[in-house]
Formats: sequence, structure tokens, C-alpha cells
Amino acid sequence: MDDVDSIRRYYGAILPYYDDALADRGDLPFWGSMASRWGSGRILELGCGTGRVTEVLCRYAPVTAMDLLIEMLLRASPRAPAARLIAADLRRFALRAPFDLIVLADDPMAHLTSMTDRARVLRLIADHLMPHGRVVLEGLYRHHGTVPHPPAQDMAALTVEEWWTPTSEASVWKAGYRFRQGTSTVEVQSVMRSWSLAELDHLPEAGLEIESVWGDFDESPFSDGSPRMIIVAKRTSHR
Repeated sequence: MDDVDSIRRYYGAILPYYDDALADRGDLPFWGSMASRWGSGRILELGCGTGRVTEVLCRYAPVTAMDLLIEMLLRASPRAPAARLIAADLRRFALRAPFDLIVLADDPMAHLTSMTDRARVLRLIADHLMPHGRVVLEGLYRHHGTVPHPPAQDMAALTVEEWWTPTSEASVWKAGYRFRQGTSTVEVQSVMRSWSLAELDHLPEAGLEIESVWGDFDESPFSDGSPRMIIVAKRTSHR
């Protein structure tokens, strides 16, 4: 989102493969658990993509789902017809009524490499939470140092390869993906920022109090070897 046009090109290229590539993540039961755990009456999903998670959330409460790209929302609409869909930038959304639960699945903040932008999003999240509300954010996490090319994942007729190259800035990576399906091959790259323990220290500045930090969808405690960083935070009482 530092360059919206590049994000549009990135997702435009991978959209034909998007749902198949995410089909085996195993995250949908987790999001159902989050939607039901605290008795949420209103849910906001940021970066909803094609509505994979939106469809699950709608089983538990009214959902407002937001994404930067109209192309994504057009796919989400038939999948989650009960959801209120909004096209908006994460850094600039403003909704009238607050929410009990805000969800960010598959880290839509990864494309925000600017720490200023990321802090702005976190403040907006806190501003849109009810006094008792929570945010559950599935954050991109990568270990320090060079990340080797993971083995290709074969999902039916689709094969996905990915690789991550560190840049000169800590926690910022150049990510590459290669999608092969039949005779078609698409390769894309994007610059992304992963979460770090140091960044968690800034959440109170945004008005968020950390409740849990998990390392995967099984709610295991986060460690250096975790595949992701799932953050559960509450709105601070003094806001």
C-alpha cells in the first residue's frame, strides 16, 4: 500500500490462483472460534480478500468486511451475501458504529512497510473497538536471517513456490511467488514487512493492550520457531 498500483498489479496477477493457494491453510475453524468466543455482536474484517474468512464469521454475527480491491470484493459478495462489503484503504477507513471484534486474517498489514502507516492502522483499529472489544490479527512472521526456498506445495493441479529475501531494513522482505497450473506459470514479487516482538511494544501507544500472542492456529504460545504471530489485543480502558 506504499504503492497502491503495485498492490493492484500483484493481486491482479495472482487472483486466478488465490483461493486454491489458500485452501489448505487450516485456519477457518480458528476464525470461527474467535467469532464465537466472546459473544461478538458486530464484527469488522479488514483485508477480507475473496471472503474465505468472511463466510465463516457471518455464521456468528453481522459482519462488515473491507478490502482495498473491488476485484476481491466481487468474489466475496456471493460467498458472504449477508456481509456488508466496503472498498477502503486500511490507513483511512472511518465507520460510524464501533465493533466487538475486529479480525485481520492472513495479515493484510504485510503490505504496509512504513512503521508510520502501521501505527496509523492500529490507532484506527482501537478507535473502532467497543470498550470491551478485541482485535485478532494474524501477523506475518519470518525468522531473522536468510530464509531458504520452501519446497513447492502441490495443491491438486496448482503448484505454489515461495521464497523470501531479507532487505537492508529489519523485518522487511522481498517475497517471491511462482504459481504453476497446467501450462500456465505466473511469477510475482512484493515487498512485505513481518511482525517482530519489538513492534508489539508499540501497541499500547495505539490504545491496545495485548492479551495473548500465539504462534499458530492451535493457540500455542509464540516462539522464534512459530510459523506466524497471532496477536489478541483489547482496547485499553483509558481510551
